[in-house]
Amino acid sequence: MAGFWTPRLIMTQGYCEYTCSLCGSVCPTGAITDITAREKIERPIKIGSVYVDRGRCLPWSGNAPCIVCEEVCPTSPKAIYLKKETVSRPGGKKLAVQLPFVDLKQCVGCGICENKCPVKGLPAIRTISAGESRSLKNQILLL
Repeated sequence: MAGFWTPRLIMTQGYCEYTCSLCGSVCPTGAITDITAREKIERPIKIGSVYVDRGRCLPWSGNAPCIVCEEVCPTSPKAIYLKKETVSRPGGKKLAVQLPFVDLKQCVGCGICENKCPVKGLPAIRTISAGESRSLKNQILLL
């Protein structure tokens, strides 16, 4: 019962709009702080981080070129950046691709990349709560 009525983000169904701050204004308990869109971007407020599952990612697995996650990333500078590489396709044929990488210092965990990932089923890029602004216990060690 402890989690009953607790909001939960399912990024494959919807994501956190980068400039939206409505959740804080409608939260009945005050558990989500009411902030402005400007505060959300300038701080920035992080609700998590993303990681690339290289076994499912189309360019990393050598199955096809894809740059969707970088294109939809709303942060400036982008939290997802690309590096041009040549990978081996299944069967040994070479394929020129742009491999996605995540800059965790820029990522706010909005989940747009996960939502828009063209890989069906379990997306190739996924959002986790690690790195969120609210919890010092749930941080990612960045050097």
